[in-house]
Amino acid sequence: MSLALLVAAQAPAASLSPQTFVDATNQAVGDIAALAGLGADLHAYEAARPYSSLGGFDLGLSATAIAIPGSATNALTVLGITNIPHYIPIPKINFQKAITKRILIGTEFIPNIKIQGNKISMYGVDAQWTAIDRPGLPPIAIRGQFNYTNLAFVSATTYGGDVLTSWQLPLINIYGGGGYRFVNANITNPTTSIPTLPGVRLDATLDAGHMFSGATFTVGPARFTAEADLTTRGVNTYGTKISFYF
Repeated sequence: MSLALLVAAQAPAASLSPQTFVDATNQAVGDIAALAGLGADLHAYEAARPYSSLGGFDLGLSATAIAIPGSATNALTVLGITNIPHYIPIPKINFQKAITKRILIGTEFIPNIKIQGNKISMYGVDAQWTAIDRPGLPPIAIRGQFNYTNLAFVSATTYGGDVLTSWQLPLINIYGGGGYRFVNANITNPTTSIPTLPGVRLDATLDAGHMFSGATFTVGPARFTAEADLTTRGVNTYGTKISFYF
């Protein structure tokens, strides 16, 4: 289940006791912000060169599993959320569209839904430019992206950029790269009549570097992609996408 599903199933915002926010710390807020902003971030699952034809697109389903670091587990425990799994999968719809032979735009999202009264939504957009694409050399691309996540009691805005390259082999395309992320997050306190400790803020701004690598297997119009993403904040993700390109 996703972080939002976990919260909805085990500790929905309406059931968080006042004592949980009395015990909140800036460290806990920052760790939860990193989990939402980096773990639920958009993943394009794309190599350095667009796959889809100029008149077509790539549409599929993705599932990204967040490996919950100990710091995030401790932070959620401070807010009264227990029985936290080691991995939380987040399913999304992923759409990528080639504009030219070198430009790709896309989106990854979960529509606005409610689970036990908790609002859950995620959406992001990305744009990629294959800056270098010469015969006999691996292509190099630059990617920018924006993502918004609302998971019951925490919302996060994430944006950043990457540089990536890829190697085309028979039936498989291997890619990898790195970049930087900036996150602005806010935790909603349902117990506003009971303040937090002096000096504790329920919003956080943070940044993190990350490195990622993946591989895409192509069979006819079908694509199967697997990717690992490691961040300097310890919020690592492992995901896959199944899609069809036209």
